[in-house]
Amino acid sequence: MPHLTIHQLANMPNARDFIQLMPLEDEFMLYGFEPNTDFLSVHVTALPEDSRTPAAGLFGICLPESWTAVGTVLSGTATHPEDEDSLSSKARVRLVVTRSGDSCTELSLDGAIVNQQPPSDSNSRHSPEGEHDHVHPTQGMITDCLHRMLGLPSPGAAPSLATLVVGVWLNEVMQSAMSLEEVTWERAVALHPGEPGLGSVSPSLETMTEATFRAADQLDWERMRRRAARGEFQATALRSDEAEWMDAAMFGRWVASSVPDIPAILRTLHRLGADHVAEKISAVLQSVQQARMNAD
Repeated sequence: MPHLTIHQLANMPNARDFIQLMPLEDEFMLYGFEPNTDFLSVHVTALPEDSRTPAAGLFGICLPESWTAVGTVLSGTATHPEDEDSLSSKARVRLVVTRSGDSCTELSLDGAIVNQQPPSDSNSRHSPEGEHDHVHPTQGMITDCLHRMLGLPSPGAAPSLATLVVGVWLNEVMQSAMSLEEVTWERAVALHPGEPGLGSVSPSLETMTEATFRAADQLDWERMRRRAARGEFQATALRSDEAEWMDAAMFGRWVASSVPDIPAILRTLHRLGADHVAEKISAVLQSVQQARMNAD
């Protein structure tokens, strides 16, 4: 990293201390923290640019073992997670991950800090009994990258493979609907990867749900990642060496992110006049989601 600053080191800093060394105004910057006997070296550089996503510039980077933490400052607009109403056009996020697996994040809206996730073990999926559960801060590609740069597993679990099956199915249905004068439910069922079958009676909701999970059971994120690393499986906009650098959870999130947006596909089907098909698919999606919740 091209820039280096030196700070006196009275005590071994933690994730919260590292955050204070990353100025909010330094957006899209990457920080590496290297403690020595009496000083803390802070390596600073701009977040590498990549046309795929801001995180992709970090793919494949492995930091020296002497660096105990890595962090970044991001900027953008903040929206409400449920109704997507704008909360601020000047949002800043500071995020740090330490080599021990601790992480801390801080969200600032219009210059005021509104939320700070305290240091927590990102390798633990559950909070201690009696404490509130926390969603991992800014969970996504940037968080995954900071962990992988330190040789740590990505936090959380890989996305459900049933979600991937549904996404692939809906993409096929949408493509069919755009190329045919009319798409029927029978045609949509025939395109399902789980091959639910079509007899004299249309498959039931339970049959469609079972077919979705049956197709998912034939997939495995780690096996798919290894194949992509060997060049045997072409993941969307991902080189084989980048798949090698990822772990199964991060690879799964990357592949799942390339699946077309499900609500957008349903809106397209309605716009094309396939209301019946869209309603039947919505019922299958709700059934799959309920089955996943019951399994958890």
